[in-house]
Amino acid sequence: MRRAHELEDAAERVRDQRWGPRTLDVDLVSCHGPDGEIISADAELTLPHPYAHVRAFVLVPWLDVDPTATLSVAGEPRPVAELLDALDEQERAGVRRTGHVLRTGR
Repeated sequence: MRRAHELEDAAERVRDQRWGPRTLDVDLVSCHGPDGEIISADAELTLPHPYAHVRAFVLVPWLDVDPTATLSVAGEPRPVAELLDALDEQERAGVRRTGHVLRTGR
């Protein structure tokens, strides 16, 4: 999470609006350790991200880089592809691919 904030700071993110457009927003959506998925209900970090499963702008690029990805929803692992398919068409239509896909090592 510290690294995410460093990236936002380097891009001069302005934190003046909580639920709206912003210059940049880096979120930690899900995290896996040697013993499986890390769950956190800490006041500073909730994992998995509590709204990721209903946000096409999270699910679409995630599916692009990992077609087999899963996300725990209410404690149950669900395929990201299934979560995306369950979203309203308008939510999905709002995401436009740029053709740029960032691939990172695990």
